[in-house]
Amino acid sequence: MTNTHWWWIRHAKSLGDPAIIHGQDDVDADLSDLESIASLKQRLPEKALWLTSGIKRSNQTAEAIGTKNFIETPGLMEQDFGDWTGKRWIDLKGDSVRKFWLNCITEKPPGGESFIQMIDRVSDTINTLSREYENKNIVAIAHSGTIKAALANALNLFGQSASSFQIDNLSLTEIEIIPDGVHRIWNVIGVNR
Repeated sequence: MTNTHWWWIRHAKSLGDPAIIHGQDDVDADLSDLESIASLKQRLPEKALWLTSGIKRSNQTAEAIGTKNFIETPGLMEQDFGDWTGKRWIDLKGDSVRKFWLNCITEKPPGGESFIQMIDRVSDTINTLSREYENKNIVAIAHSGTIKAALANALNLFGQSASSFQIDNLSLTEIEIIPDGVHRIWNVIGVNR
């Protein structure tokens, strides 16, 4: 039996004000870190299914690494910050902001989704794609929250534990699924490398 191997890459840094909440906002990627892009290209498998979240910065990162042949997969989008998208954290006021910071795992921004809801969405997408593309290499260009959700799915973590991972731009996280005939065993090979 062969394994299904997920190669998770966080997109290149977003252009613009880093204080802005981007979430699912469609902003361009800063592709100036040519050394990191070249390093990723060398570490990835030659034959793989390529996925992106469909958001511009993930698509641009995939193209910079060397493929235009990818499937846009909305289930891999970053957390939806709803009405807060495009705003700065420092400018947000009110009860919904206070509640969110007291429990950012289960609380959701107005019109958005909670981190737990995002984990459920991403996990459903990963599990479906893992069955559909069993025994394949899957390269996914996504977002920090998405990759944390993938780790939560693989390690059966609750949201608070999953949110503790550091996922840098243009970093690689590897997770494989080892079939044992009955179950699927998740193996985390490396995080944020």
